[in-house]
Amino acid sequence: MLKPNGRFASQEMAAGKTATSYFPLPWASDPADSALISADEMRSVLGEIGFTTERFEDTSDAHLNKTPEPSAPSSLSLSVFVDNLAQKAGNARRSLEEGQVRLVRGVFRAK
Repeated sequence: MLKPNGRFASQEMAAGKTATSYFPLPWASDPADSALISADEMRSVLGEIGFTTERFEDTSDAHLNKTPEPSAPSSLSLSVFVDNLAQKAGNARRSLEEGQVRLVRGVFRAK
């Protein structure tokens, strides 16, 4: 729940130009479970429910070009919530590399 004029920030996967063909993914075990919408649709839906866009960007290329930094294993990681994370993350990256999904983020303000 946001008060009037409150801000909402989000980073999400969006549908790319072609359907995702690599499963399982972190958000869907098979195609029937995947309901991604395009970045344009995402902005449109948020506008329809009363948000104005302050900032919105596709960060896919920046994410793909980023060199992963080694980190110490943590007991609190996505693997706590997502089973078979290595395979799902690999499929997500491949989908991102091939333009089947896009990584977008934005800041929106409630009207």
